[in-house]
Amino acid sequence: MKDDEKLLLGIYDCMFKGIMLDPNNEDYLKDLISCITGISVSELENMKIENSEYIINNKNDKNMRSDIIVSIGNKYINIELNKEYYDGVFDKSNAYFYRLSDNLYKRGKSYLESGKIIQINFNDFYYFENNQEIYKFVYKEDTTNEILKESEIKYHVNLAYIHDTCYNKSVKSLSKFERYCLLLMAETKEFARTIAGDDKIMKKVSKRLEELSNDEEIMGLYDAEVEAEKIRRTQIDGAKIKAMAEGRAEGRAEGKLEGIAEGIAEGKIEGAKEKELEIAKNMLKRNYSIDDIIEITGLSIEQIQKLNINE
Repeated sequence: MKDDEKLLLGIYDCMFKGIMLDPNNEDYLKDLISCITGISVSELENMKIENSEYIINNKNDKNMRSDIIVSIGNKYINIELNKEYYDGVFDKSNAYFYRLSDNLYKRGKSYLESGKIIQINFNDFYYFENNQEIYKFVYKEDTTNEILKESEIKYHVNLAYIHDTCYNKSVKSLSKFERYCLLLMAETKEFARTIAGDDKIMKKVSKRLEELSNDEEIMGLYDAEVEAEKIRRTQIDGAKIKAMAEGRAEGRAEGKLEGIAEGIAEGKIEGAKEKELEIAKNMLKRNYSIDDIIEITGLSIEQIQKLNINE
């Protein structure tokens, strides 16, 4: 791979997991968590990667998977990557959070033993009113601002903001945390190596990015994620255009708004749906797991099982 050759972006699910769950990059994951939460690296020495599939309580829970879960004693950190914003994206993350919490309570002999959960969301989009790199949310009393000690803690990392404000800065002017995040968004081998510099931890991440970018299975998953993202955007944009046209024809502002909402909710582009099914069919032919196909395409297990790969 030449220095100016493209890398697969680390902000896609298959790449994100490939980097974070690599045992050789454990120090990188620990440092990232420490930078975000303030938990000392020494406390993170006993960190353990947990199975991201929660205890399955019934068949309806089979799609409930977090990106990454780590534990430090009875403290659990749920890490989620959100590549794009859509209505319900944080509801999905919250569902994972509370499912994990529920399962920990059921396993613990007492509520004190059940453990505390921290959630970290890496968001590649702008959402909050004030732009900053890290947001921390806790339960707080409305008038006194007193923080509930037993409060859940949720962090949001604004990758889009870090990219826009740091990507073209000199490496010397960047913090370690900014460099760590920029590695996930490195588009070329040369940029990743420049960001890593002589740092041993970052050099290992840069090398891993190169390895994954040449891995055929990862490339297949990556292409499927990119295609699925295009389909979702096409559905939303197409629904908006159609709804606005219908709204103009009716000559009512209410019709526009309701049409947009209905169009987005129903996803009125049949061609896009057919493309998702085609992606799933191709992934089945390449022997990808059902869980991977569900995660990439958003199809249900029932839809996938009905596919005929011989057609």
